[in-house]
Amino acid sequence: MLKYIIKRLVFAVLILLGVSMIIYFLVRLMPVDFIQDKINAINQGGATVSEETVNAMYEMYGLGDNSFMGILGGYFKWLGALFTFDLGTSFVYGIPVAQVIFEHMGISFAIALIATVFEFMIAIPLGITAATHQYGFRDYVVTILVMIGISLPSFFFGNMLKDFFALKLGWFPPSGLVDATVTNTGLSLLWDYVKHMFIPILTIIILSIGARMRMTRTNMLEVMNSDYIRTARAKGLRERAVINKHAFRNTLIPLVTSLAGLLPSLFSGAIITEQVFDLPGIGNIALDAMNRGDIPFIMGYNMFLAVLSVLGILLADLMYAVVDPRVKIE
Repeated sequence: MLKYIIKRLVFAVLILLGVSMIIYFLVRLMPVDFIQDKINAINQGGATVSEETVNAMYEMYGLGDNSFMGILGGYFKWLGALFTFDLGTSFVYGIPVAQVIFEHMGISFAIALIATVFEFMIAIPLGITAATHQYGFRDYVVTILVMIGISLPSFFFGNMLKDFFALKLGWFPPSGLVDATVTNTGLSLLWDYVKHMFIPILTIIILSIGARMRMTRTNMLEVMNSDYIRTARAKGLRERAVINKHAFRNTLIPLVTSLAGLLPSLFSGAIITEQVFDLPGIGNIALDAMNRGDIPFIMGYNMFLAVLSVLGILLADLMYAVVDPRVKIE
C-alpha cells in the first residue's frame, strides 16, 4: 500500500507540473489586459499616463517581457513561488491570492457540502428504487426527475425558483447572503444565512440529483442481473437483504469513481448559481477575476483546484479497497 501511494504521489507531482505549465501559458495569452484596463480608467478620469509609467506598471506586475524566453522565465519564477505556497498577489484585490480564496471559499464550501449531502441522500435511494421497480411507476417518476435535472440550465431554473419562492410568495430573500438592513447576531444571524441560502442550495440539489440517480439506477440494474444475485435469491434470502447487502455494495464501486470530482467541486463554487443569487462565493469571485484579467488569481485558483482534483482521484483509488475486498493495491 505504501509503495502504491508513493508511486501515485510521484505521478501526481508530474501531472501538476504539466497542469501548471498549461495554466501559465494559457493565462498569459489571455486577450484581457489588466494593466491596459487600469490605464484606460486613468485616462477616462482626465489624467494622462506616460509611456515610462506604463512600462513600469508592466514590469511591476511581471508582465513586461512577452517574448517566449520572458514568459518561460516568468513561469519558473511563478513555479518557484508555488513551492513556498505563495500564489501571488491579486491585481484586483491587492492582497495575497491565498487570502482571497480563503475568505470566499467558506460560503461556496458550505453551500456545496449541504447540497452534496442531500444529493446523495435523495439520489441513491431513488436510483435503487427505480432499479428494483424497473418500468414501474417509480421508475418513470425517477426518469422524469433525471430528465429535468440534466436538461434545465442552472441560470434558468434558479431564476424560476427565485421568481416563485422569493418574488411571488415572498418566503425567502431573492439574493445576497445576509439582510443588510438588519443587524443580526447569534441564532438570528444563522437563520438569516439559512433563508438566503435555501433557494441556491435547492437549485443545486434538484439539478444535480438527476445524474446521480441515473448512475445509481444503471449500476444497480447491471448488478441485479448478475449470477450471484440469482444465487442469493435461490438460497431464500429476503429481497431486502439481497438488495442492501449484496447488490448495493457492488453498486458503490462506480459511485466511488464519481467521488474523485467531489473534492474540487466542494471548493470550486457554483459560478452560475452564485451569479444568479448574487452570492459572494469563490465561484463568483473567480468569474469576476477572469473578466478583469486578474492573472495571479486565475493561475493560483486553478492550481488550487488542480491539486484538489489530483487528491480526489488518489482518494477514490484508495477507496476501491474499502468497498471491494477483491481489489488489492500493491
